[in-house]
Amino acid sequence: MKLGLKLISGPRAGETHPLSPDLVIGRQDAGINLNDPRVSSVHARIHKGEAGAWILQDNNSKNGVRNRNGDRIDILELGPGVRFEIGETLFEVVEIGPTKVEAAEPIVKAKPKKMKVGRYWNEILAQFLDQNSGKFADKVRPVSVLEPALVLEFVRGTQVHTKWILGFGPRKVGSASADLPIWEPGAPATCFEILPGIDGLVFRTDHPDLVRLNGQEIDSHVLRMGDTIKINDTLIEVDFVE
Repeated sequence: MKLGLKLISGPRAGETHPLSPDLVIGRQDAGINLNDPRVSSVHARIHKGEAGAWILQDNNSKNGVRNRNGDRIDILELGPGVRFEIGETLFEVVEIGPTKVEAAEPIVKAKPKKMKVGRYWNEILAQFLDQNSGKFADKVRPVSVLEPALVLEFVRGTQVHTKWILGFGPRKVGSASADLPIWEPGAPATCFEILPGIDGLVFRTDHPDLVRLNGQEIDSHVLRMGDTIKINDTLIEVDFVE
């Protein structure tokens, strides 16, 4: 599924731009150039997160990025139907079709036949897998849409006033995370995970002594609106948004 940003309103309404790594929204030489005095030169960037989802990240701009509720946000996961506003421009994430080059039938060239010497690599691989298949464990963790989306709002600590809206999971949050970093001194590399579950979104941590849910040492629990996650002096409040 290929995604793009459609400009719903603003000076360049009607345009659609495919999502690409390091895409910049701003002015002057930005990939999406908005002629708007409320927009910074490098207003926001787009990159891929750990789970493969597209991430919009505010670049410490003066006027910020707003979600569809009008709240200022620092990070937003991008999926079909997600809307956000920068300056006078309203963006919507849409699915886009392949380009003409991508849609063209591939040219297949005939390859000369090779003499078989011994066994082919695929035969050797097939034999190896047949003999060792019991030693492998399937660890595939598919990405799931989180409905409703999870909101993590920092109400105390070095990241106070930061708000994350997570629309895809599972996700890892911690000091080593590229897209969901915790800046609290002494925070573990992975403070906690958000896992889709049958009864809702599950909070899980390997550090219940450092990462406390509602002030208690809990390693796994289904999240509810109003829950709090404490990491040393950082306090995060849990909410949900449709």
